[in-house]
Amino acid sequence: METNRRLCLWDLPLFDGVELGIFSPVCREAAHKKHYRRGDVIFNQGDASDTLYLIKDGSFKLVRVNEDGKEVILQVACKGEVLGETALFRESAHPVTAIALEDARVCSLNRRRLEEVIRASPDLAMQVIFSLGNRLYSTWEQVTELRTGSTRERVLNLLIRLAGEHGEPCSQGTIINVHLTQQDIADFVGVSRVMAARAIKELVNTNHVKRHNKYYVLKDRCF
Repeated sequence: METNRRLCLWDLPLFDGVELGIFSPVCREAAHKKHYRRGDVIFNQGDASDTLYLIKDGSFKLVRVNEDGKEVILQVACKGEVLGETALFRESAHPVTAIALEDARVCSLNRRRLEEVIRASPDLAMQVIFSLGNRLYSTWEQVTELRTGSTRERVLNLLIRLAGEHGEPCSQGTIINVHLTQQDIADFVGVSRVMAARAIKELVNTNHVKRHNKYYVLKDRCF
């Protein structure tokens, strides 16, 4: 069991290059594994943030409620990605809610133990800061991109981005390995579900997108 935990934490991209010996006490005392089903919540917007989460399998949508009470999806996080990075530096609240898009498996790491690892390695601290800065910039860039242009352009840009991040080549193009409903897509681009459905239908009719089971396939002509 301990070996599995160690390997799980070793997958964290923030810890690349750190000697495995640093992780031994953290793996024994702070690591925790949990399974989630579609619709389950890891944490809610406003909850205290004291844990780092590594997605081992499955995917989660990161949702934020705006001032009007509307849910907006900021990002989809999939296998290998990390949630709750703010827990690394200070006591705070989660800025988003993380909801499982499908059955998932997650490894978590308590902040107190993680701080001990960071104090022991200045190089690790610098790598974490650099990684978080890149992700913050990327998130704001994505939000700006998904709030400009027509609904059709927004939806297509979203699918192109997700295909680049989570896609795999298939015979018909690139399959996006994230289970997205029409409402999920609508929340991403900031429109109603009806408008998103209309845009998706238009993209299907113009042979830009194809539906395959519960996933979308983006045709090669879109890249």
